[in-house]
Amino acid sequence: MTIVDGLPKVPRRGRMNWKWLFHAFVFLSLIGLQVHRAFERGPRDGVDSRWYIGYALSILHERQLPPGSATFVPLYPLWLTMLMRIDPDYRDYLQCLHERLPHWSGGKKFQGKDTSVCGHLDSIGFYVQVLLGAAGIGLVWLAGWLASGRPMVAHLGAFFAVYAGRWLILGGDAHTPESLAIPLFAGVNVCLAWLVWRRGRTRLRTAAVAVTCGLLLGALALVRPSYEFLLAALPAAAAVWMLRDRPRRRTIAVATTWILIGALLVVTPWLVRNYTEKGFVGFTEAANASWILMERLAYNGMTWRHWIAAFPLWSGYGGPRLAGEWFGEDVRDWLKKGDPEIRERRIKGEHMLTNVAARDRLGVVLRRVWAELPRHLAVSVPLAWRGMNQINGIPYGSLCWLLVILGLARGTHRNRSVLAALAFCPFVILGINAFVSTGTPRYSFGLLTPLSVGVALSVAQAAEGAWSRTRRLWERAPAPRGAPRNGSPP
Repeated sequence: MTIVDGLPKVPRRGRMNWKWLFHAFVFLSLIGLQVHRAFERGPRDGVDSRWYIGYALSILHERQLPPGSATFVPLYPLWLTMLMRIDPDYRDYLQCLHERLPHWSGGKKFQGKDTSVCGHLDSIGFYVQVLLGAAGIGLVWLAGWLASGRPMVAHLGAFFAVYAGRWLILGGDAHTPESLAIPLFAGVNVCLAWLVWRRGRTRLRTAAVAVTCGLLLGALALVRPSYEFLLAALPAAAAVWMLRDRPRRRTIAVATTWILIGALLVVTPWLVRNYTEKGFVGFTEAANASWILMERLAYNGMTWRHWIAAFPLWSGYGGPRLAGEWFGEDVRDWLKKGDPEIRERRIKGEHMLTNVAARDRLGVVLRRVWAELPRHLAVSVPLAWRGMNQINGIPYGSLCWLLVILGLARGTHRNRSVLAALAFCPFVILGINAFVSTGTPRYSFGLLTPLSVGVALSVAQAAEGAWSRTRRLWERAPAPRGAPRNGSPP
């Protein structure tokens, strides 16, 4: 503070306050835009809704999961049960849906009764899903801020997630676990990014963030069985990180320990329940894994033409047309899940498994994977590309990953570190889904956070570079005759 004419001169901070007020307005506008688009699209029944509704009703009425549910994890049915206890009308609505929704049996879809008599899907379940999707957008904004420290990148990342992402569809599909997993996965990504870019933070705050990350990770592992592999991948990644950053190896080890402690607090009751009541150690029984792997093995019959055609085909909107023009409709149709040849290969494999004892089925399928391992790994590459297609409505939207690579190449150390932390868990899940399943984009939605932030970084870098070049050209331009130069008076 300085003295002017005997009076203290108070620093003027009004401009700074207006700037942050503007950024807060943009942030809230982006959240509102997500909510508006969700209500505009409206609620719809998602894939496999009938199964999860059935599990929730069984917990509500019988206080236990139904028989044959050992291949599922409990968090989403428990979530639906909680909502039904809050709103009795929602309970009656789900009961009606469970009796009338179509279900899958023997590979064919049997249509149920008309669900319009159940009432409108506009219920507490849909409202909560909209809020969860909005929370996911807010976490993407925070991830953009962590990656750059600039509100512009955060705004661009959230805007990209609102308009180009898969979350609007998954969050609006009623009664599927993705609506709950969206904020959980985004929260894990943001916590890991904060821990990676830890500068000048206290140990207590680091421990609190690490435990929070573990709690979110444990909850995520109880939403879908494949997420349990993150609990094993995280210590391995931390060991590699310690080798690369030796001065901080103790901090990394402590943070990883806190994450695992937080995750164990969430998953231990479920593991103990499976051991005491079901007699196995793990999140789910392995009975369903053999059937999933057999469906995946059907894609190992693709030729080199199928392999190449898969990349334009699974590049988003416009890809199927391009693949059909370049490689022929027969090749394009073969890659579709409903192709007769793929379906026949899968059915033959399933018939083979029916003649094998249940305890031996997974071993039989794994031996077949091992026998075809080089081909299996090669086929996993286009299936991983299929999972990276997280953009709807943009022609060849998967090519936006090239912008992420550009942002990594031109970014600062902070940009690269945070983006790598954001991408770690989603890419682990992507690789697992491509190796053991068909790489469905629905199961790799966690990629939207690093994709949005990476695109925002690349766009911001391009905009700043264009502005710098324009300003330099303007400064170098010859001044008109008689005009002042460099701000000097005429």
